[in-house]
Amino acid sequence: MAAGYNLIAIDSNLEVPHECPNALQNIRSKHPVAYVVLYLFVGWALLVVITHAIAFGAELLIASSDQPVVKWETTDECTDGTRTVYYNSPSLYQEFKVKIKDFKIVDAELGVYLAIGATINAEQVEYTDSHATYRIDLSILGRPSRTCLLKCDIRGTTLHMSEIQMRPDKGSSS
Repeated sequence: MAAGYNLIAIDSNLEVPHECPNALQNIRSKHPVAYVVLYLFVGWALLVVITHAIAFGAELLIASSDQPVVKWETTDECTDGTRTVYYNSPSLYQEFKVKIKDFKIVDAELGVYLAIGATINAEQVEYTDSHATYRIDLSILGRPSRTCLLKCDIRGTTLHMSEIQMRPDKGSSS
């Protein structure tokens, strides 16, 4: 008696179907809606990766400097009414509203903020009769990354507006 041997019989006339088509081709032909959804999801994922890379690249530029960086500034005629002061870039949008009466700031309100690849830690609005600031503190991956100041000042009859970005815990030279 021999132990440990197995006998396997193979039928040489047995035909095994060889149907292993490409998975995407199978989805595309049998489920076209699922294929479109998959295609859109992959496109969306690439867009998210690219925008995060842009935001992170901009973040590296800000993080490498200890000095505040003026990202945008302009002037305008100081007229009575409510003005929306805003800054828009590929990775950050922020705005706040300032009410002006007789060449003085009489109110300032929190506005809208949107950042790609960053979350907000804190936000605040402060104003005097000649100066208003909307400050947001951002973090990336849970670490404080930058502070963004959207400012407006009234000097005579001119409204000066700017957006300044700096590393956390750094003061701006006003």
